[in-house]
Amino acid sequence: MASLKSYNVRKEKSKLTDLIDEAGKTVGYPRHYIGMSGLGGGCTRALWFTFRWAKTGELPGRTNRIFAVGHQSEDLMIKALESIGIELWNTLDDQDEFIDCHGYAMGHPDAYCKKIPGSEDLVHLVEFKTMNDKSFKDTKKKGVKESKPTYYSQMMIYMYKSNLTKALFMAVNKNDSSFYIEIVNCDNSFAEDMLRKGNDIVFSEDFNDFPRIGNNTPLWYECKWCNYIDQCFGQSKPLVNCRTCENLDLIGDGKFACSINDKELSLDDQVKACKWHKFLGCFS
Repeated sequence: MASLKSYNVRKEKSKLTDLIDEAGKTVGYPRHYIGMSGLGGGCTRALWFTFRWAKTGELPGRTNRIFAVGHQSEDLMIKALESIGIELWNTLDDQDEFIDCHGYAMGHPDAYCKKIPGSEDLVHLVEFKTMNDKSFKDTKKKGVKESKPTYYSQMMIYMYKSNLTKALFMAVNKNDSSFYIEIVNCDNSFAEDMLRKGNDIVFSEDFNDFPRIGNNTPLWYECKWCNYIDQCFGQSKPLVNCRTCENLDLIGDGKFACSINDKELSLDDQVKACKWHKFLGCFS
């Protein structure tokens, strides 16, 4: 049996990790655009809620650390590719930016490269990912298209936007630091379908335009972890802001305006809303 002293030590350690996690937590509105990296995801309705700012997002300290580790691992993978003579550019904090869906969707590829052995003169898109052991092995076994359709979709869109025909997908196993590399061919028809999906989300004023995934109940495993489960199943109203208001106009070039006062709205304006706020009909 563990002693009282050892129990108290474990308890104090737990308190410290809880404090660290709380200090690292971030809460705020989603970004102002649809991320192209999410267009291949399973639930289109969740993307609609995100674009419409139905709820603020909360990222626990642990999640933010996962993102930080992923960013640090990009530098590791860049150096690994450079060690065999591959040239890379537009990496890390100098990433390229793609815009589509009338300015309301954006994406940022991880890098471009050339001098891949056997294809020295061909420029490739580059996408870096970190994975746990189970996910890494599944991707290695099935390939990125089948195992990670979101990543695959992301690369298809970025190749389409950059007029490239191939991408280098590279993942690092967080358990043992092993690498998986796959050369992926472009599919422009697939990319166009994803961007049409983005347009559908942007210009829809009703989340019912997009069916629920799974068995249409909040017990579905993906729904249970979704940030928008309460709004999706009518258990609570969304936030009051311009994105949830029927008076919001999308005027193109990624900009928004209010139909009441014919005023272009800044992001701060959209967060604050105004006295004329009226929820979109789908929320009634």
